[in-house]
Amino acid sequence: MRLFIMLAVVTLSGCIPVPGTTRLDSAQTVDIASANTQLTFQRATNGIALPLRHSPTLQAAAQVHAEDLAATGGLSHVGRDGSTVTDRVRRSGYDACRTAENVASGQPDIRSTITSWMASPGHRANILDPQVTDFGFAEVGTTRVLVLARPC
Repeated sequence: MRLFIMLAVVTLSGCIPVPGTTRLDSAQTVDIASANTQLTFQRATNGIALPLRHSPTLQAAAQVHAEDLAATGGLSHVGRDGSTVTDRVRRSGYDACRTAENVASGQPDIRSTITSWMASPGHRANILDPQVTDFGFAEVGTTRVLVLARPC
């Protein structure tokens, strides 16, 4: 019986999120994988071989802003509370030496969103910045937020 209880505790402990992380549902996981595939392709075809890593803390920063934008119907890099991407990244617990953010709304899917960003000089520069190493990507309806950063 004790062996069964110990096994149950060990098994269930894997269900407890590590502090600073968030469990994602399967739809979010697919969106993140799709975004990562698209970003990796764009970076690789433009000479940046190192793929970005998904960061749960940057994911949290992107999610907060995507929800804020979707709630207001706006499209801005400034949150309702006056926050910037640097503020939101810092609040999420990520110690960034470099941050960038892309926002979009209205495109039908992730691929068209990234295609749209690649057609915009500022957004393109963010995606192709060789100094960023991590990303978070959030989607609320057709509002999408990409947060890119490099830790200190």
